[in-house]
Amino acid sequence: MGVVEIPVNAAWAVGLILALIRVGTFVVLSPIIGRAIPATGRMAFTVAVAMAMVTPVPGLVEVGPLVAAAGVNAIIGAAMGWVSGLIMHLFASAGGVIDLISGLSVSTVFDPMQGEQGGVFTRMFHLSATTMFLVAGGMGLLVGGLVASATVLPLDASITPQTGLVGYVVDTVTLLVRRGVELALPVMGVMLMLELAFGLASRFAPQMNVFLLGLPAKLFTSITIVGSAWVLFPDAMADAESYVGQSIEVVLRGLGASG
Repeated sequence: MGVVEIPVNAAWAVGLILALIRVGTFVVLSPIIGRAIPATGRMAFTVAVAMAMVTPVPGLVEVGPLVAAAGVNAIIGAAMGWVSGLIMHLFASAGGVIDLISGLSVSTVFDPMQGEQGGVFTRMFHLSATTMFLVAGGMGLLVGGLVASATVLPLDASITPQTGLVGYVVDTVTLLVRRGVELALPVMGVMLMLELAFGLASRFAPQMNVFLLGLPAKLFTSITIVGSAWVLFPDAMADAESYVGQSIEVVLRGLGASG
């Protein structure tokens, strides 16, 4: 038997490698996809999107230019993944506030989805927000942004960072903290009234063990009224989805895209 030769287009193979690097770094650093999807799903997502966005890249046959192009695509993918998913942390921020004021922060355990420690409501809010984002078509938004990035910033493009990108990241962090507090505000209001009630009780009945009664009362109250925060989820999720799409565009422009 003779050796079967399979012709491979070198330009297309280089383009596929660079596309895999861009999408792979996006997946690794995106808080939306990074740990919410199993490893097999992340690999399938990376390969599928890379195949959809690949374009032939002629001329990159030397090791030096190829490594430089790989680094550029890694930076583009990493910036898109991290910045676009930054706003989604507002839900975990809201859950963290509720955990703190309800006393559930003492039950902090390691959360493999976020890669950090988080309380009960922190994990619940983050998981719920990620699920709502994916169900509402957020995956299509991310895929569309990745595919479009290969048009405005080709796989063999160079980057020229702009100063506006840093300012946008700072504004986004400020926004997610503010919106996180606003999301937890109904629960915070009720818990404040409960704290005032226990403060008055300890004032007029010093013999009563307020701490012993207060902790279970706060736990029960927070579990009972947490639904008031869920009412605000649809509006917060709509804003988050718009910011995800806007973030992808801002990152591409901030890295030098002209279109």
